[in-house]
Amino acid sequence: MPISGQVDLSLLAEMTVGYVGADLTALCREAALHALLHSEKNQDNPMIYETDFLEAFKKIQPSSFRSVIGLMDIKPVGWEQIGGLEDVKLKLKQSIEWPLKFPREFVRMGLTQPKGVLLYGPPGCAKTTLVRALATSCHCSFVSVSGADLFSPFVGDSEKLLSQVFQQARANTPAIVFLDEIDSIVGSRSVSKAGCNVQERVLSVLLNELDGVGLKTIERRGSKSDQQGKYKELKKNEELECQEVFNQNVMIVAATNRPDVLDDALLRPGRLDKIIYIPPPDEKGRLSILKVCTKNMPVGPNVSLENLAAETCFFSGADLGNLCKEAALLALQEDGLEATAVKQEHFLKSLKTVKPSLSHKDLTLYKNLFQKQGFSNVEDV
Repeated sequence: MPISGQVDLSLLAEMTVGYVGADLTALCREAALHALLHSEKNQDNPMIYETDFLEAFKKIQPSSFRSVIGLMDIKPVGWEQIGGLEDVKLKLKQSIEWPLKFPREFVRMGLTQPKGVLLYGPPGCAKTTLVRALATSCHCSFVSVSGADLFSPFVGDSEKLLSQVFQQARANTPAIVFLDEIDSIVGSRSVSKAGCNVQERVLSVLLNELDGVGLKTIERRGSKSDQQGKYKELKKNEELECQEVFNQNVMIVAATNRPDVLDDALLRPGRLDKIIYIPPPDEKGRLSILKVCTKNMPVGPNVSLENLAAETCFFSGADLGNLCKEAALLALQEDGLEATAVKQEHFLKSLKTVKPSLSHKDLTLYKNLFQKQGFSNVEDV
């Protein structure tokens, strides 16, 4: 079946990380089937379009991820779906997306990407959503792991599962391994209590994996005489190749609300060496979030999002999303199921029931806690 000239095969190739030959065949077959079933025009000469491939992606998953631990299949999230946090988005792009997309430029400038990135800040400020948007933008494999995925009642299972996660990521590069709520997975050995031996063992495995993520071993091939004959010619190259070279296509991203309980060994250079603070949104950021939340909502002409942004101090992004949902439900409740718009009074009434999850005391506590624990070098965005 012919393919439309508008289909970008190079883009599709970027999106098929982890797909083997059989997976690609199944993907093309599914796209062709979708084109046949949904083509109303040109029945005699159907054609495959980009939308057919996008629909096929929803059904055909890479076989190499079928046994992986954690979440692999994520709903695509664009940067434009996250309101505000422009400085944070830029830092994430510079730390992870740019090295993956422009490796030659980084080598030319003598730059190396961080091995790991730690996102910290108050709850509800889009840490997880930012990582999902990053994986979508990079077109890379994404594995999300939480404490519930790892901990097992059987001795040794948690460490084994964590090792399998990293092995799977190395086999499907480029990949992002996301450790959500890392403070629940590993703690600090200095404050560990009795019964936390599992966390200590998991921490030990994680430290070893961070030190050896994507470690390449260059094997020599050919007979011994062939190697000796080429020794002088390849001596310089072999000396470089036989060094331990880290695969820059595997990135570790962790998120936490409590970086103060993490072990110091995790935060040293060479591990989670890029630390980014995710702040609660300011007034400009809240306005941007409200615009995103009401994008698909029939908002009345009298609704002033600017006033709502000014009146929602200490609201996190999650709080603002909840506020918009409550206002829409209130519109259905008061105006009936035939309601066609969410009015200003609905938002104002919802403000009386939806309270911010943050307070000035909480933010002051965060700031003092981070500075006390050595995070003062991280600038507040």
